[in-house]
Formats: sequence, structure tokens, C-alpha cells
Amino acid sequence: MADALLEPLFTPLTLGALTLRNRFVMPAMQIGFTENCGPSERTIAYLRARAEGGAGLIFSESCAPDHPSGYWQAAFCVLNDETRGRWARLADAVKGAGAAFAIQLWHPGGQRRPIAGFPHADAPTLSPSGLIQKGREGGRAMTRAEMDDLAAAFIRAAEQARAIGADGVELHCAHGYLMDQFLWAETNVRADGYGGASVADRARYPLAVAAAIRQAIGPDALVSLRFSQFKEVDYGARVFETPEELAEFGVLARDAGLSMLNVSSRRFGKPEWPARDPALGIAGWTRRLAGLPVMTTGSIGLSRDMFADLFDGQDPALAIAADLTELVRRFAAGEFDMVGIGRMHIANPDFVTKLREGRFDALRLYNKAVDLRHLMEQIVPGAVEEGRKTAEV
Repeated sequence: MADALLEPLFTPLTLGALTLRNRFVMPAMQIGFTENCGPSERTIAYLRARAEGGAGLIFSESCAPDHPSGYWQAAFCVLNDETRGRWARLADAVKGAGAAFAIQLWHPGGQRRPIAGFPHADAPTLSPSGLIQKGREGGRAMTRAEMDDLAAAFIRAAEQARAIGADGVELHCAHGYLMDQFLWAETNVRADGYGGASVADRARYPLAVAAAIRQAIGPDALVSLRFSQFKEVDYGARVFETPEELAEFGVLARDAGLSMLNVSSRRFGKPEWPARDPALGIAGWTRRLAGLPVMTTGSIGLSRDMFADLFDGQDPALAIAADLTELVRRFAAGEFDMVGIGRMHIANPDFVTKLREGRFDALRLYNKAVDLRHLMEQIVPGAVEEGRKTAEV
């Protein structure tokens, strides 16, 4: 593929007061370098390398607000007074390398499994209705007072994110965690106006939190919302059964003041409602119906979707040429505004630069069995070899 074909993806994009240098985004991914519930020096070096490699926008890994029910396990961050200095250094590093930076705010909901000795292990595990799937319990149903208390924690976290220099925040409403548990009919059977059959009722709490965040951090900040149809517990799940339900959500999302929607799919080109449109994916439907800037994600550049890779043990093959051709075609058709690149960014810190220079043959294939080793060598040269020697001793 001639690199000139990719030029549309290198045009700037303005989201409110923020201008991205291109359309390539590194989405939130857990990388395992967290220390004491916050970013480590390894985290900072890792994300700075991706910013130096050309990404237009970088989202932090999932970060919980400082609320007892949000503390889960060591791999996940918390934004609080103890960690905010490290978050500030991370924001400075990413933005200093030319990328925009936002913190993804997340809560495990009923997926939480307290670990003895970890902070707040005795706190209750909270979810909308005490479910993580139909027939599968997870936590207990939140009271309205608990919902208000947690919403306040999200707002404080967003304010802290802006105070440390982040360009904004993303509200994680995907993959079966708390805010997604509110959106999904199987996990939200509340009868208090915040759940049940109505999309408007199920979306009321997540979008109320989003609107309150917008109010708190002002009109210039980025406020993204990430959602997915599928769940880690159910690949075939759907939050929105029909385009009409997605359109209803889109109106509410605009009213909440969102800057953009990050649409997570297992495969970016998979048709969502083929009987209605044989080719249009969920990102394209969202862009058409919601009227907001949209980011598409979903195994771009690889032959296997991320959940087949992560959970089903199927290693992917490189599919970059075909995927880029399809991406450019869909971008030109107005199906999305940004492209989220996950695993290929793990394997290639300079992924965007390589694309811009047309060096497709230099792209490294992601492989889950070796990429943690590769990351360690990038961030701390010699660390893997030193660890091997230590183990031998």
C-alpha cells in the first residue's frame, strides 16, 4: 500500500478546544506496570514512547476513582492524593511528546473480587442489581445513596485528572464492568428508574455521571465514553438490540455533553445489523445515529480479535495491509473519525511513524507470549536477561 493512501488518517481533528495531530489513538490497556495503585516509572516511559512514536491521543490504563468499592487488584490504578504526582508526571511525558492525554475512569462493579490484604478488601462489592450476567451473581445491588456517593467520587477523579494536566477523561462503560452493567439489560433489572427494559432508564446513571463530569471540568475538556455491545462474559451480548435503541442512546449522549464515543468491538469491520445494512459495523452505526465524533477499535492489523487472543489461546497473524485498506475506505465513507490501535501499539511503540513513512515491512507482529518480554526490554534494557540470571542463581 502506498503511504499516500493513509494521508486522510494523518489530518488533524478538533474535539472542542482540543486538536489531535492525527486520527490514531492508543486506547486504554492494562500493561502490568502499576505500583502502589498508580503509574510507575515504567508506565511513564512506556506511554511516552508511544507518544514519541506518533499517536495523536493516548488513554491511560483503567483507573478507579478513590472509592472503597473501586479497589480491586494490583494491576488497576486509582487516582487519589497519593498517586496524583505520578499521574502528573505521566501527563507531562505524554503531552511533552506531542500526543493528547486522557485518563480512563473505570469501576469493576460486580466483577470485583476482593483480595485479602489489598486496600479496602472488606468494602462491599457493588453492582446495579447484584448480577454480572443473567443467573450469575456479582456483588450486591447499590442503594441510591451509594450511587450518589460513587458519582461524587467519579467527579472528584475527573477534577483531579484535569488538575494534574490531563486533557480530559474517558468513562469506561464497556466489557461488563460497572457502568456497562448499568447499560446491559441482563445485569440491570432495577425498578427505580435506573434500570429495566428502557434504554433511557439503563443509561440514566452512566450518562448522569458523564454530564456531572462535564459540568465539573468545563466545556474545554475532553469527555469520552467507551461502550461495547459484547462482554467478557458473553461475546454475543448486545446493549442495543436495534439501531433505534442506539439512536436513543445517541441523543442522550449528546445531551450529556460528551466529546466523543469510543466504540469497542471484537472486529472493527463486522456488520452489526446485517439485515439492515450488510456492511456497516457498530462504529459506523454509532457515527450515523449519535451525531458525535466516533473512534473505532477492534483488532486492527491482526487476524484474530482480542478476546480470541487473550482468552481462547489463538495467536494472531499480521493483517495490516488488508485492514488499512478497509480502514481508509470506511473512514472516507464517514463511518468514524478516529482509529484505536491496541495490540499493534504494544508491539510497535512507533507504529504510527512506521505507517506514515510507509515502512510496513518493519512492523512487528504482536504475540502475547513474547510481548511482555519485549516491553520489559524497551523500558528497562537488560531487565529480562538479568531476571533470568537471578532465577538461575
